Amino acid sequence: MGAVVVVIGLALLVQGGGGLINNVFADSNSWFVLNYVAMPEALHVMGHALMLVAGLFLVVRRKGWRWLLDD
Repeated sequence: MGAVVVVIGLALLVQGGGGLINNVFADSNSWFVLNYVAMPEALHVMGHALMLVAGLFLVVRRKGWRWLLDD
């Protein structure tokens, strides 16, 4: 079960972080999930930020900070 939580956390990190960068700098529709939901641009940015934070929380809660900082 722990591996599933990490995979979901990493998927949220990628979707949230990539979508946030895409919306702030590129402003184009790509493969990021929230870009295909009809809502105002400000909510897209906030949604991607929330996905990023949720993914980081899941990964850190399961693996700890050391896992992210180790080489």
